[in-house]
Amino acid sequence: MRALPGKQSFQSGWVCPGFRASRTRSRDATSKEGSASTHKRSMYTTRLIRFDRIGDSGVLRSDQIPLSKPKGNEVLIRVEAIGLSRIDVLWREGRYVEDPVFPAQIGYDAAGTIEAVGPEAVDLKVGDQVSTLPAVSLLDYGAHGEAILYPDHALLRYPGNLSPIEAAAVNTGLFTAYFTLVELADLQPGQFVVVSAASSSTGIAALQLARMLGAKTIALTRSVAKVPKLTAAGADHVLVLGDCDVRRNIVEITDGLGTDVVYDAVAGPGLEELVWATKRLGRVIVYGALGGNAGATPLPFGACFLRGIKLHAGFRVFDFTGNARLGPPTNQQATARAKSFISEGLASGAFTAKIDRVFNGLDKYLAAHQYLETGSQIGKIVVSLT
Repeated sequence: MRALPGKQSFQSGWVCPGFRASRTRSRDATSKEGSASTHKRSMYTTRLIRFDRIGDSGVLRSDQIPLSKPKGNEVLIRVEAIGLSRIDVLWREGRYVEDPVFPAQIGYDAAGTIEAVGPEAVDLKVGDQVSTLPAVSLLDYGAHGEAILYPDHALLRYPGNLSPIEAAAVNTGLFTAYFTLVELADLQPGQFVVVSAASSSTGIAALQLARMLGAKTIALTRSVAKVPKLTAAGADHVLVLGDCDVRRNIVEITDGLGTDVVYDAVAGPGLEELVWATKRLGRVIVYGALGGNAGATPLPFGACFLRGIKLHAGFRVFDFTGNARLGPPTNQQATARAKSFISEGLASGAFTAKIDRVFNGLDKYLAAHQYLETGSQIGKIVVSLT
């Protein structure tokens, strides 16, 4: 596992003036093999969120670890805000696409200011305000800490109209929605897209992106109380699961044709109804399994085959951004298009951060995870470090 850096209280020769980290000396700094350069790297420390076993939010802890100098295409970021997502829960519970190696770091979403740049980093400089995106393995990089090392290709220089809190809240949702709805589904104006788990940050991002494309959205939720907020977030139609016949309602809304695209984060028993509610030659894209614990996921192959439905099961953002550990290479052209599209949307205000709640300070990180587990939020949960 890669060593991660800094805290907000220090200054050294390779970090720009103003960066601060704890002057707590590590064991390495006093070891016999500690050369002058090793001593310089390890005599400062930072706080990073880690865990040493899988489990609920109680396994999380704040560790003081040595600060490392950025190498290769890495940059050192003083983190100002951290965003939480369902990926963080799945990762610490051992139910993610990768298995944690302990002590495990955590988190894909953060925003901050670059304080040092590695010798091979491209198009980034000290002072740039950047946000992270899921284009790395959590075995190599974690974004939840007071200062982090991150590779240049997994960063977005975010527009100046965003605060760090807003910047930390948007990337995972928008990049996932872009790759699925634009690159895979080629969603067109006037087409319909069904968004399950619509109150999640990824669901809100899909609603915004579909609206920007001129498509019509049908949001699915389990809570009547969330209907007004989803409508305010841009949903053209909202269906409450359990209160209506989802398949029949989708078919009625789409004038008997069915939806063009299903953007599903749930899977489970309800996926079958969504497949039957998809029009001929439509697409069903499953990027999550929130309903997996509710039972098996029946799949009507007859509907898929006879109706020519294209099913993308187990979509991961890494299919485009790449993940060196899992194998998928980076689709550099698609990722560049995504960065440009999302940056323009954020700068214009077409995409906005939907923040449910902000916790202040890294000491509130555990409380933020506990709140995430309630499932009551609409939008992103953020931990501010400023």
